[in-house]
Amino acid sequence: MMVPTSNIVGFVLFCFTPALQQTVAFSTTNDVAQSTNSQLRNTVQLMASSTPTADADLLPEIRDEIIEREGQLEMWEESTQIISDLFGSSDEEAELYLADAFRWKAWASASDMMRKYQRPVLPDAGKIQEGLNWLKEGPLEMNDDQIRSCIQQYPGIYLREPNAMYRKVMGSAPRKYRDDTVLKQFIEDDPNILQVTFNCGDEGCQSECGSCWVAYENRLPSIPDF
Repeated sequence: MMVPTSNIVGFVLFCFTPALQQTVAFSTTNDVAQSTNSQLRNTVQLMASSTPTADADLLPEIRDEIIEREGQLEMWEESTQIISDLFGSSDEEAELYLADAFRWKAWASASDMMRKYQRPVLPDAGKIQEGLNWLKEGPLEMNDDQIRSCIQQYPGIYLREPNAMYRKVMGSAPRKYRDDTVLKQFIEDDPNILQVTFNCGDEGCQSECGSCWVAYENRLPSIPDF
C-alpha cells in the first residue's frame, strides 16, 4: 500500500521539529551568552585601560608638589627607575605605583580643602630597593612574578618596607601561624595579610578590625592545625 507523500512529510516534521527547535534555542542562548560575555570583557578591558590614563593625569601636579616641598625630584626619579626596571615598564606606570603606595595619588585626587588632611611622603629609593631584595632573599623567597603581582595589588604594603611589616605580622599573629611556610601559603591566597598587624585577642580591641588577626581568622575558609 502506498503511503501518501503528505503523511510522510507530516511524520518527519512531527518527529524532528522539537529537536530543531531545541537546537535553535540552544544556539540562540549560546549566542546571547557569548555576546554578554564579550560585552563584559570589553567593559572590564575599557575600565582597566581608562583608569591608569585618568590616574596618569595626576602625575604632573604630583611632581610639581614634590619639587615645591623638597626642592628636587631626584629621590622620586630614582625610586621610579627601580620600579620601572622591576616591571620592565614605562616611567609613568612606575610612578603610578609610587603615587599609590606613598599616598600622592590620594593627595592629588582630593579637593583643595581635603588635601590638608592627606599625608603623602617622599619615597626612599634605598629602602624600596632594600625591601625588594628582602622579598626575594628573605624568608618569603618570592620570585619577580610574585613580587610584581603583590605590588600591583597592594603597592602600599610591598613598596613600603615589607620587611618591617613582616616583623609586625609575625609578632602579632597567633602562635600557630608564626611560621614562614604558613605565612607564605597565606600570601599566595591573600597578599593583603602583610598588613594584619593587630591582635585584639591578645591586646584588646583597638578598632583595627581590617588589620586584626581575630577578624582575619574568621575570614579563613579553614584553620590548619599547626
